[in-house]
Amino acid sequence: MKKSVLGLAAALGLLLLAGCSTFDPVDQALTRLRPAETKATSEHVDGPFTVELSVPKRAGLDAKFTLIASLHNLSKQRFELQSKPRVFHYLIVDSAGNRVNTITEVDRAVARSMGGETDINEFFETRIDRIGTYEIYAVAEFSVKEDGVYKDLTYETEHHRIEIGPYS
Repeated sequence: MKKSVLGLAAALGLLLLAGCSTFDPVDQALTRLRPAETKATSEHVDGPFTVELSVPKRAGLDAKFTLIASLHNLSKQRFELQSKPRVFHYLIVDSAGNRVNTITEVDRAVARSMGGETDINEFFETRIDRIGTYEIYAVAEFSVKEDGVYKDLTYETEHHRIEIGPYS
């Protein structure tokens, strides 16, 4: 009797977990982009690339501030990359975990060459119109040509916090 009650409780628990999953395709895509490990994503192991994001610690309410995202090629090898015109898209999340905005481009692909030991730096201006503390991070999505075939790569920067307040 105890075994059947325990089995029923386990099955019910699994059903509850399945029912709590999200069916929002954007949430599912963002979940797939996040690495399973807790290490900083700048220590990504799928090749010679690292990423980083520079975010100010605080900004004024509805005031423009600049995000600086960098893709670094740490090797001496030259790579042929293919990406959207902007390699990075930017995600801003409020203290409750809700996306404030996701800044991305849905444009054509751009092919570019990236020399060894070089960087691609992107500057992006944005603003937030509500007081609070926010988490900002960026995701680089691009393809690298290896042996004549493009391989898709995704790197996520470390998450940064910014405080938005009545600063001038």
